[in-house]
Amino acid sequence: MAGAIGLLVFLLVSMALAEEKTGSESAYSPEKPLHITADKMVAHQDESMVEFIGNVNATQDNMLLVAESVKVFWHPSQPDTADTADTADTNRIRQIVATDNVEYTAGDRHAFADKAVYTTADEILILTGKKAKLLTGTSWVTGTKITLFRKQDRVLVESDGKTRVQALFNPEDNPADQ
Repeated sequence: MAGAIGLLVFLLVSMALAEEKTGSESAYSPEKPLHITADKMVAHQDESMVEFIGNVNATQDNMLLVAESVKVFWHPSQPDTADTADTADTNRIRQIVATDNVEYTAGDRHAFADKAVYTTADEILILTGKKAKLLTGTSWVTGTKITLFRKQDRVLVESDGKTRVQALFNPEDNPADQ
């Protein structure tokens, strides 16, 4: 039984990571433009952060991030370079934090959470909430914290000790077909 469970977890992780590596269907990419629409935007120059509030949609290639609030944190400007109007240079983004009714879609992958934090330096996406959920095809996994380590080809799903991690693996979602 333990071997079968291990195989099922391996299959879901393989499917999730196969989606991550398909180029245009991956998470945030600093080489591509990031387009964000919202009801309101507030810039916090002293915090090197811009917050988008209300019906936020962030798109990049085939990726869509929907939330009520999205904060984009920048690497501060270097003192020897002049600030230009190009403050939206995606190479300067260090972290993206989405909160409230977060939905992430990239290709066949869908994720739902109360909060999503993506850090560009280590390429880690952390989904948290009472029912954080990651779907790949028709297979899914839920927990209170789902961490995708893109550089390490690994996914960690955790519970809060009250509700347990759950998963459904559909044999039709074969990672070899990805």
